[in-house]
Amino acid sequence: MKKPSKFERTQEELTKSLHALRVVAKEIGQNYIAGLQAEVARLETAVRQAKEDDMPDRKQLQQMTSMLRWLNDLDVKPQKGRRRDVKLLDKLIVKLSKVVENW
Repeated sequence: MKKPSKFERTQEELTKSLHALRVVAKEIGQNYIAGLQAEVARLETAVRQAKEDDMPDRKQLQQMTSMLRWLNDLDVKPQKGRRRDVKLLDKLIVKLSKVVENW
């Protein structure tokens, strides 16, 4: 029986490492997206809980209007799964969170 060459051993090791990397990338991606979804859920709750008193808070209304505009301006293509879109989504969620944390 022929002993595997250095090339074959290296190729096999690299293939296994790349497979492991794929598994790690999938897990990181799922956990990252779950975190984004949890933050969006927190934002939804904060918006729902914002109460309109007898005298509406103009600042909060203005902030909500800006938030709505930012959401409407978001230009992503989820079907493409682009890293650029994830970055835009993350940036928007951070921006929205900063506004809501002051309520």
